[in-house]
Amino acid sequence: MKITKRQIFLLGLLCIGSITYMQTFSMVSQTAHQHAFISYIVSGLVCLFALWLISFTLKRFSNRNLLQALTERFPIMGRVLLALYLLFLLFISARDIRSIADFTNTVLLNRTPIPILGLLVTATAVYICQGGIRAFLGLSEVYVPIFILVLGFVILVLARDFHPQYLVPYFSPDWTGILKGAWCTFPYQAEILVLPLVISGKYFKASAGYISLAVGTGMMIVLLLLTQLVLGVPLSGKLIHPGYEMIRHIQITDFIDRFDLLLMALWYPMALGKIAFDLYALCYTLQMVVPKLSGRLMTAPVGAFAFACSIWFFKNALQLFDFNFVWPVIAIVFDLAFPILFFALLRPRRSKPEPKAG
Repeated sequence: MKITKRQIFLLGLLCIGSITYMQTFSMVSQTAHQHAFISYIVSGLVCLFALWLISFTLKRFSNRNLLQALTERFPIMGRVLLALYLLFLLFISARDIRSIADFTNTVLLNRTPIPILGLLVTATAVYICQGGIRAFLGLSEVYVPIFILVLGFVILVLARDFHPQYLVPYFSPDWTGILKGAWCTFPYQAEILVLPLVISGKYFKASAGYISLAVGTGMMIVLLLLTQLVLGVPLSGKLIHPGYEMIRHIQITDFIDRFDLLLMALWYPMALGKIAFDLYALCYTLQMVVPKLSGRLMTAPVGAFAFACSIWFFKNALQLFDFNFVWPVIAIVFDLAFPILFFALLRPRRSKPEPKAG
């Protein structure tokens, strides 16, 4: 199936802009305070370097993606590396399922048990995942532009509630805290690196990936600044979901009390699409490791296992939140060390010189 630059751009925004703000705003506000937006810029530059490495490597294989190229060039070692990457993707899927289930339990359905919510989220994601790459492209083309329009609407509505004094002092950055914030945000922004792993070099355009990373980072910076200007930096660092609390300040009229529910209804399909794409990449990698398996038929069992891991790995939302400070230690291996390794291993082979005639 042909994939255009616009579709890659929107799919990249789906990976970056759907769940990132839920997990990172509070952390960067705790560490970098009013200069937390610089943390996103620093981590975005590191992600840009990793994306350039993968894109440059992918240019050597026009009709294959990196997973296929790795298993063809190194059948044994390549499958071992993919098995490790499989565990990494499994953890991402379990983390996202649990974060959405906890968020739904906290904000929307307080009396519904978290395992039931996680099961419903997983079942919906599995259904989307079975549609293949077309389902993600169609979903991103509909809901990502809506998300961008909603962001512009939120800026206009909340402009009267901005308090610039919350970001004082403006020119005294704590670079140690900024680097700590970049350390926490890097794994979430780097999830865009999954795209060149499952999209062949014939269709993946590096320029679309770069633009998507830049726009997605800019969206996160705008949302972060909105949150800090409305709630304040100390409160943004204390709340688990400061972005949602910022949206709750929107008041159109006295008759619309829960306008945030409409915005959640527009955002929720993006979050489900992100989880479905996690499962898609997980099943695709599993098929590369074990070629006899059918990735489509394994969608439901893999989704069920990811759901079980989401309950098993995290006892509560606070444990999930605290683990984000340790998660970059694992993520940097797969999001930075692996691109460097792929760049070194998948270099072009030297052609043997032709023997000279008699």
